[in-house]
Amino acid sequence: MSGARPIWLSLCLVLALAPATAAQHTPSYTLGASVGLYLPTADLVSDQNIVQPGSGLAATISFGQRTSGALVLRGTRTLSAKLAIELEFFWANSQIELTWVRPGVDQNQTKQDARVIALSADVLYEIFRAPFTPFAIHVLGGLGLLNRGGDFFEDSEGFLGAIDGGTDPTFVLGVGFRYGLSPQWGLRLDFRDYISSYRQSLEDQDLDSELQNDFLISAGIEYTL
Repeated sequence: MSGARPIWLSLCLVLALAPATAAQHTPSYTLGASVGLYLPTADLVSDQNIVQPGSGLAATISFGQRTSGALVLRGTRTLSAKLAIELEFFWANSQIELTWVRPGVDQNQTKQDARVIALSADVLYEIFRAPFTPFAIHVLGGLGLLNRGGDFFEDSEGFLGAIDGGTDPTFVLGVGFRYGLSPQWGLRLDFRDYISSYRQSLEDQDLDSELQNDFLISAGIEYTL
């Protein structure tokens, strides 16, 4: 029993000091910039029957964003040693590919410029920090707004006429990895899923809503103030 006494004393000391250590946490602010890859996983509209505005012809259409590069900006504030809140903005110059079939008339495929912009507020929680190394893993969840726009949505001479890209609420889930280069500078890699629903209206007709999972993979640097 005498040999176990130092262990119990050590555990009691750790438990006694833990609240004090948490209370001594000083909030920090981090700014980050990354480049990334935007990966949409589903069409915005998939094999839906419409009456083409202007011509009145029946058609089956599909259209969706394509994979593209992305730019990402982030601002993070720590709340504790493991918990932080973060604002993220990303922009992707993602073209839209439109496919249509008009029975007995024609079928074709075209691409037009478009873009995706998203702004989200997320909560980050560190689930792992490697002992004696500056490597850490975090998970995150949050809410945001995702906007689609560009020439495809604004071109009144297009196959579908002028349509509204629109802004939709989005849920954000993800995981990230950090590696500190110094007390101020670090490297960061993130995988995020922006989950939203897209619904489009044409002249006198509505298209079915489609669940969207837009993946964003990004890597960059961050600086702690």
